[in-house]
Amino acid sequence: MTRLNKKLIWTILLGLTTITILSLAADFRETAEALKQFRLVFLPLIVGLTFINYLLRFVKWQYFLKVINIELELKDSFKIFLSGLAMAVTPGKVGELLKSVLLKELKGVPVSRTAPVIFAERLSDGFGLIILSLSGMAMFRYGKEVLLGVALVMALLVLVIRTPRFYRPLIGLCSRMPAANRFTRVFETLLESAGELLTFRSLLFTVAISVISWSFECIAFYYVFVGLGYKVPLLAATFTLAFSSVVGAVSMLPGGLGAAEGSIMGLLVKVVGVPAGTAAVATIIIRFSTLWFGVVVGLAAMVTSRRFIGIMSDMEGTPDEKGAVN
Repeated sequence: MTRLNKKLIWTILLGLTTITILSLAADFRETAEALKQFRLVFLPLIVGLTFINYLLRFVKWQYFLKVINIELELKDSFKIFLSGLAMAVTPGKVGELLKSVLLKELKGVPVSRTAPVIFAERLSDGFGLIILSLSGMAMFRYGKEVLLGVALVMALLVLVIRTPRFYRPLIGLCSRMPAANRFTRVFETLLESAGELLTFRSLLFTVAISVISWSFECIAFYYVFVGLGYKVPLLAATFTLAFSSVVGAVSMLPGGLGAAEGSIMGLLVKVVGVPAGTAAVATIIIRFSTLWFGVVVGLAAMVTSRRFIGIMSDMEGTPDEKGAVN
């Protein structure tokens, strides 16, 4: 927990630095003036739309658990899912493996069995965001190469995972290496579980949920501009937020910090034509209402669950067990 707190503190400082840079890039006075224009009455709506995104993604989490035959009380499952939101500020969101650790402690399921669920969540989110980004391609004719490249890489990952003959030789090689031999079964479990999760039917359903769920955050972004008294088409807001979210994810930075904000503001100013001060404020508000709101919700889920705090305290006290994956 101490190490987690330190990482969160450094990430918060990075977030504050990003906000400062955005404000200076747009001219601090212009940014402050635009911030004064924002009507706070829209903030509950914006945050509420973001929470709907979380609820729909929880449905996807439940579906993936069902696919790999893991039964869990709904309240425990919901708390585990929400706890993972606090880990959004870790590089590539790898901290969300906390959900797998909690599942292991609660149900005795190997981490290697459930870790692919987090991967499948991120993959389906990626496809969903790319689809939403395409909605603005006809309007702006921007980012086609980036989206195509990311989509191809993700499609290849799915193909490799779904085709055992592609990865069996690698597992065979590992089994003959003394240093890697003990991890062979773990690798097999990871890939087998991922294969179950990434069927065509599963992807079709979960990507559809991702498109719908992330649409609510895009609508929230639209209402940020309504609150600022500046007209931006819903299609433009959708493209900007979805495309920037893809950029932030690809960057592998904690929460996409810097990459996502820079992309949002850059697109708003150079592509959509929003004044720099308004773009900076819109970027700050939407990131606080999505990324940082999620972190707060995740931390609240952990703090309000004595059971989870006990598990994490045990993990902190037993370093040998923390590194175990099965």
